[in-house]
Amino acid sequence: MNLTQQLKNGILERLALTKELASKTSIELYKDDFTIDSSELIKENSEELSKRIKSYFKNSEDDIIYTVELVGCDKYEKVQENFETIKKKKKGDRSYSKVNDKNDPCKYLYVGSSQRKNLATRIRNHFGLGGKTVYSMHLLYSFPKDINCKIKITLYKIDMPSQEDNAINLLELYEQELWDKYKPMFGKQSGLL
Repeated sequence: MNLTQQLKNGILERLALTKELASKTSIELYKDDFTIDSSELIKENSEELSKRIKSYFKNSEDDIIYTVELVGCDKYEKVQENFETIKKKKKGDRSYSKVNDKNDPCKYLYVGSSQRKNLATRIRNHFGLGGKTVYSMHLLYSFPKDINCKIKITLYKIDMPSQEDNAINLLELYEQELWDKYKPMFGKQSGLL
């Protein structure tokens, strides 16, 4: 059997395993949404916001997919333009998420995932309350101060079989499907399928 055929067979086996594992999974809302008013995105409030995030997003034993969306806002273009400007200036010497130019500005800011025990840290980074070098939205720095709306985070738990013996990342596949469905303004695609 030549190399091409060996690789094709490996791919087909991996796809069959993915299909089998995916048929045994489900996705459900994890808990109530976490919502803040955009007016809370000020440095004077950062300590209080950080405490709320740590309390709400207590590190889970589950793998989580999350969406970040705007509620009560129709100025999506302005949000995106402001983010692009801040990113270009590297405000706060931070690493900002990718801007998805191919996606139309919309209410969905970001679709992401977090594996066991990293959720609170990841959300803090998105709000600009964590590390500077982690690619995140850093909303404390990038969100326009003259737009007043709600920012809502929805969590989804993926109930799936153990994947210790294979390299199929179903969490990433579910994240990719939500990314394709919502087409968020910021953050990269997983690169799968």
